[in-house]
Amino acid sequence: MNIDWTQIPYFESLARCDLSLIENAAHHHSYLAGSTIFGEGDTCAGFHIVVDGLVRIYRMNVEGRLHTLSLLRPLSTFNEVAAVDGGPNPFNAVAVTAVEVLVISHDRLLKLMSTEPGLLSNYVQALAHLNREYIERLEDMTFRSIPSRLAKLFLHETMYAEQIAEAPTHLTQEEIAAILGTTREVVGRALRGLFNAGLLKKRGRLVYVVDRAGLELLAETNTIPERLRHL
Repeated sequence: MNIDWTQIPYFESLARCDLSLIENAAHHHSYLAGSTIFGEGDTCAGFHIVVDGLVRIYRMNVEGRLHTLSLLRPLSTFNEVAAVDGGPNPFNAVAVTAVEVLVISHDRLLKLMSTEPGLLSNYVQALAHLNREYIERLEDMTFRSIPSRLAKLFLHETMYAEQIAEAPTHLTQEEIAAILGTTREVVGRALRGLFNAGLLKKRGRLVYVVDRAGLELLAETNTIPERLRHL
């Protein structure tokens, strides 16, 4: 399958011969919309690259509530940690639309990393970046209000940009709620607050950023800018 491997952080700056070895190790899989790609707790499914379509990464709690972790488009990757340690998949992956993926198995990935130092170096750095994203997300969910998290989402910055690989205005309130770890009703109230404060504006079904500086302040300080509180 013809993709630009250098656009994927795990494979950037590798020599053409190294990329050929990686490409030969990857297997192509197709999924219809709604199909399960792999399940949480199942045997390691390997390293996945989204080539086409939209993939939802999620977990389910004991009450059956779905929590979306990521909505991924090409050329996003997922299941990176399990692909290295060979352990069970840490989440569920489902095809939202028809999806094409490339998969490198745990064994093949380890063999490639043992012979390609550039790949090993890239992978370690990418996993470190992923770990920082998880720490930031935990901090957000622990210390930031829903309006503050919404501001970060609509600014399309840091972890949320990579997490959703999608402009936030294309997401439903239910999808935003799942990403932020709350309910659709809470998201709806928070959005109305940002509309009333003049930070966002809705036209039809689309939401636009009106006051980027105000959103940045809200994302940073966890509070609505003083000048907007009584508008």
